[in-house]
Amino acid sequence: MYSLKIRQFESNDTEPVLNLANTHAVFDSPLTAADLAITRQLPEAFILAEQEYQIVGFVFGYVRDVLSEVLANWNVSKVGQVELLVVDPNSRTNGVGTMLLESLLEVFAKNGVDMVTLHCPAEATEAKSLYDKVGFETRAYAMRKRL
Repeated sequence: MYSLKIRQFESNDTEPVLNLANTHAVFDSPLTAADLAITRQLPEAFILAEQEYQIVGFVFGYVRDVLSEVLANWNVSKVGQVELLVVDPNSRTNGVGTMLLESLLEVFAKNGVDMVTLHCPAEATEAKSLYDKVGFETRAYAMRKRL
């Protein structure tokens, strides 16, 4: 097995990141470069996993704008959001997702975040298992009904 490198996103990574996301993630519509604009808010929170010069996974997040009343109710001061985590299926049993997620959580902690939230599609069962393993708890269900 080749060594894995965890590093920050660079602008020339956009195309391979979009390709990886649109090939292996669950979305209602394709991810575009415009969708990555949120990463400018906290650039160090856009993290890649690279193996043999190929991007095999990435994660990005940002600091959420949360009402002070909600922060008080949650007893926290700053909330981070895991916006997207994608790992190539061939790298999913190698700990890549865990390393990416833990790296993002470290970035959040260094930036004063004391609670992290995320949304996980119901069909992303492997991702849900990872989030459970890392200590996330399910707090809501997003539901829909076609009429």
